[in-house]
Amino acid sequence: MEETKRLDSLPGCGYSIWQDKKEFCFTTDAVFLAAFPHLVTGAKVLELGSGTGAMSLLLAARGAGHVVGVDCNEQVVDLFRQSIIANKLSERVEALSADLRELKAFYASETFDLVVANPPYRIGGKMRKNGMAACHEITATLEDFFQVAAYMVKYRGRFALVQLPERFTEAVSLGAKYGLELKKLQWVHSFVEKPAWIFLAEFVKGGAPGLEVLPPLIMYNADGTHSKQTLNYYGIDREDK
Repeated sequence: MEETKRLDSLPGCGYSIWQDKKEFCFTTDAVFLAAFPHLVTGAKVLELGSGTGAMSLLLAARGAGHVVGVDCNEQVVDLFRQSIIANKLSERVEALSADLRELKAFYASETFDLVVANPPYRIGGKMRKNGMAACHEITATLEDFFQVAAYMVKYRGRFALVQLPERFTEAVSLGAKYGLELKKLQWVHSFVEKPAWIFLAEFVKGGAPGLEVLPPLIMYNADGTHSKQTLNYYGIDREDK
């Protein structure tokens, strides 16, 4: 039988991560989101739909005091737990196998300083073979993520997510519905002349109106090499890019 598990490296932090090509593996958008939100030293962080835990591990590397990653797929949660052990992070990072909509049974409201999520992008359309639930709204909707984040994050705490441009207005509306004010936004483009393909957004619970729009994040230079912005998000500082 073919061995499908592999031990990969997480960019910019020296941590390793166990993944399985039969499951959804972390991508660039997770790396970008992990570097995007404001993070106070020692913060208590919750990742909704954590998969193999890339964002949780990267946020631990950024200085979070305690990180809980939640996913309903027991296979990826098991890989996440193996990564926690491999990186000697058992005292700071926790992998929980649970339906995010049932988290009230595990934690009181306003427990976390920061909630992050890379929710499924697609409502319908062609289903991918691997990581179907990670990419399509099968087990939870975008509204579920907002509702749970609003319950779990502290007053004046932050909720950060990555999503497709076509769902931007939906995200803003859901934020307003659940008392989460959009405070920081960045559009991500593959090339400077291409339309944005995702956005990074940070909401504040009970935040006052007022939005900071960051310069666009352009992933590639004209010659196809990674831009300095991308390298910085990956924790690589190269002045020649």
